[in-house]
Amino acid sequence: MILGHLLIAAMAAHGADPARQSIPTRFDSDRVFAIPQLHSGQTLTLYTDTGGGANLLCSSAAERLGLKIEPIKASPDEEAELGKNPGKARPDFGAGAGIPPNRDGDATFLVLDCSHGPMAKGTGEGLLSSRWFAGRIWTFDYPSHTLTLEDDAWKPRADVANVPIGFRQASAEGPAFYMPRITVRVDGHDLDLLLDTGATGHPTPAGQSAEGGEAVEGFRATSFITTSTLEAWHKAHPDWQVIQDGDDLFAPRFSARLIRVPGVEIARSTIGPVWFTERPDGAFKRMMSSMTDKPVEGALGGNALSHFAMTVDYRGAKAYFRCTRDCQTTPPPAP
Repeated sequence: MILGHLLIAAMAAHGADPARQSIPTRFDSDRVFAIPQLHSGQTLTLYTDTGGGANLLCSSAAERLGLKIEPIKASPDEEAELGKNPGKARPDFGAGAGIPPNRDGDATFLVLDCSHGPMAKGTGEGLLSSRWFAGRIWTFDYPSHTLTLEDDAWKPRADVANVPIGFRQASAEGPAFYMPRITVRVDGHDLDLLLDTGATGHPTPAGQSAEGGEAVEGFRATSFITTSTLEAWHKAHPDWQVIQDGDDLFAPRFSARLIRVPGVEIARSTIGPVWFTERPDGAFKRMMSSMTDKPVEGALGGNALSHFAMTVDYRGAKAYFRCTRDCQTTPPPAP
């Protein structure tokens, strides 16, 4: 999750994806970057963020590639979020090693200064958002480090568990959004979360020591949980480890705690432990929940998804999970 409400347009998902396509990618600490090539032979590093609101490109990258930047008129509120003088540009991706446009054919990126703000947080040279993923079927194979756009004839294997995902539909109150909501189970209770490949942490030395593993340039995939839910978990389970000042991505404005959750059930597979990074209640209970079909209490990110080959079917509103490591199978409910 990188960008909020601003400059997020509704998308008409039409047309057909004629063939299965492997997206050139790099996985860094369970964070997924597309590395497409332009006709010029130059490449871009674009962060993939199913919880992001707009396709973004850093102005420095647009200038490096010699792209024509068309200025756009932004309101004061938009400039407060995006910076001064935003524009738009259209990279010319090469066949085979490039990436497709959005399903509606839109291939433009919002161009902004990435030297400050959310795009300065280890997101490469730009971002592919929920608008790019919408209307399609995608397989994130975390163990194999591949991202694949499936063709429209894709069918799931019979032995792969699935769960419904929800999207906010267009209504009199506002446009459609393509932020996928998923229900998991923690401590025997359903928990609605944003399905967010872009959930990013920047652990402090204390957080890194507790979590273990690798953080590339200080960044790693995480999952998010609201302050109120973290405190409820800790009150009910004082033995669940909590790291004070465990993540400083938004410090000094917000210094986040980490909590170690022993098990998370996702589509009949239980994985764990999973570390969740604290986020203020308003970030999810108000802001993100205004763009999902039901309120969400946080986000399920790459540190949890790393156990799976996950296929997200935006058109069929289902996510399929094939667990490949460190899972316990949960029996299906009795008929």
